[in-house]
Order: sequence, then structure tokens, then C-alpha cells
Amino acid sequence: MKLLVYVPILTPRIKYVFNFIFTDILKAQAGFSSNVQEFKASPLPKISYSEMPVGDEPFFKNSDFLLAHTISPPTLKTTTFGDMIVPFAVDNSSLPFDVFAAAFYFVSRYEEYLPFKADAEGNYPPEASLQFKLKLLEFPVIDGWALMLKNMLLKRYPKLHFGQKKFEFTPLICMYDAPGMSSFNIFKHAVNFLRNIPFISRPRSAAQAKGSGLSLFLNEQHEKYQLAPVYFFKPSAGVDLICDRQITFPRSYLQLLKSGVLKDYRMGYETTVGFRAGTCTPFFWYDLQLEKTTHLQIYPIAINDIILLQRRTFNIDETIEQWGKLIENVKLLNGHFYILWHKETLPEFGKGKVGRRLYTQLLSNFLSLPNDI
Repeated sequence: MKLLVYVPILTPRIKYVFNFIFTDILKAQAGFSSNVQEFKASPLPKISYSEMPVGDEPFFKNSDFLLAHTISPPTLKTTTFGDMIVPFAVDNSSLPFDVFAAAFYFVSRYEEYLPFKADAEGNYPPEASLQFKLKLLEFPVIDGWALMLKNMLLKRYPKLHFGQKKFEFTPLICMYDAPGMSSFNIFKHAVNFLRNIPFISRPRSAAQAKGSGLSLFLNEQHEKYQLAPVYFFKPSAGVDLICDRQITFPRSYLQLLKSGVLKDYRMGYETTVGFRAGTCTPFFWYDLQLEKTTHLQIYPIAINDIILLQRRTFNIDETIEQWGKLIENVKLLNGHFYILWHKETLPEFGKGKVGRRLYTQLLSNFLSLPNDI
């Protein structure tokens, strides 16, 4: 059974975020109506997203944000919702904030189109993001809000259909050297970093240093847990489909579309863990300059192992505990967990094999073997 949504004006932003939440995340069908009489007469489950309710349907008061067609700093009034501080506060609504405006603000990366102070590498710093400031970065809040909406609607409309979802864990493996990467000169210094860890010995041969046997190690782990990893090899000239190079909005994604690339796996931060776009569900990029949905699908990364290389040493147990919390958050929502690894952090040499130990322990602690399911 389809959900009918009343909106006085169906803007591209409204259509995009409702489709993302209801179709992509909740696996439901939603249609729109701007005709009050048609909406009242419809026997379908219904909600309204407007300034005033139409009748006694669940009513979600809209802010002005999704009605706009320009890129300018919005008014961000916050409020308390459960144990969260959330933006786009509203009054006299089923929720104390405009959940659809907040979701669009995060998933579109709206704030990255506005002026900001770049970090030393020229990238958007996570500390500048609203999720970071509101302590929401380590939880896929849009998916959490979507689940809340689902539960609210099922109480009112028990026959409303939502499709089944399951948790998916996808390792992303960068298998090539990327000269010229600026972020911490990762490929230049990665081996030295590993040597500096006290219980790692120096590589015994050039072949070992180049990571021979890595494919065997990865295949064994992935087959054990029946994972479907995504591997990145050296891209074709002129195509910006790589493991790392940080995103600049909108230039990076416009270049991909121009090159005919329709998938991107860089929606994450190199300096911290978390959900840069506020979601653990792949989504289509919304071009704010043209105000339209594109065909470029974005796969959000929760963890990039480059963050390990910022530290001279790191504690495996503490790292697993922090990363594990993110995995458990996504599990609760039956979402998609993407983690990016580089071959330089998974060497086979040395007594400790820290990178591989971290990799295998993370899988064993938080994933179930097929026979255990």
C-alpha cells in the first residue's frame, strides 16, 4: 500500500529527500498530491508536509529550507529530540524538527557549498560540519530518523508496506599506489609508519614489502564471511575514480559525470570516522547548482584506514571498540557499512602484522560466520 504525501508545492528538494527516505531507506512507495480535495478523498495512508495540517493525518510542519532554489546559509534553529540536538526546529508538528529538511541538509552536503575554512590539505574539515558540532557524526542519523518515521506510521497505518532490509558489510580495498596524494603523504610514509610500531620488524625482502600474498589473505577472509568486497586498481587516464582523493563540491562529482562514471566511494573523511552525509544508505547525488537529482550514486564510507597513519602508534583494542560502535549502529538499522582499506596498511611482513590483525579481529568480533546465522 502506497503512502500519499500532501505538499502545497512539490519542489525538487522535497521530491528528492522523500524518495530517498521512503524509497531508498524504507523500501516503501510514496506519492505526492498538491490538491487538497484529492488528498482528503484518497483512501490511502497519508501524511502532510506543509505549514498547516489538512485534516487529522500525521502532520509534519515544513521549514522554508526545502522550498528554496538558491544556495545560501539557512537559519539553523536547534532543539532537543530524545538524546539528540537536532536542527530545523519547528512548532506544532508531529516532530519537534523538520526531519526532511535536516536529512536533505546532511545528505546533499549543503554546508560544503558554503564558504568554509579549509584544513591544511585544502579539504573540508569534519570539525566544520553540523553533525560534528551536534555530536551526530558517528551515527547515521537519517536512517535512524527514517526508522522512527516508519514506526510512527505503522502505528497509524498498520497495513502500510515497508520492504525487508538486511545489514551489509562491504570492504573497499585500494590496491594501487596513488602518487601525489597530499593527505599525510600516506603512500610515501606508510611503510615507515609500520616500522615505527615497536613489535613490527622490517620487511625481509622487496617482495614482502610490495605486499605479496595480500590477495590470498583478503580472499580467505572475505570467503570466510561471504563478503563481496570492492577492489580499486589504477584508473584510466583522466578518470577520477580512485580510492582517496578528497571531494570538492561540486567540482569532483561534475568531473565524474563528465567522464561517464556513475559510482563514487569517497563520501567519508580521512581525519575521523563517521557518516559524512549522515546516512549508511547509498544515494544519488543531488546537484544543488542545477537543483536536480543526478545518476551518480554515492556509497558512504564510515571508516577510512588513513586515520591510523596519523598516529605514530595506535591501540588495537581501542580502535576496534570505536569502529565496532559504528558497525553496531549500522547493524541496528539494517544498513550498509563501507570501510576503506589500503594495501599499505595490510602488509604480510613482521611479527605483529598489525594491520591484518586489526582487519581479522574486526571481522571476527562484529560479523557472523554463515553457519552461525
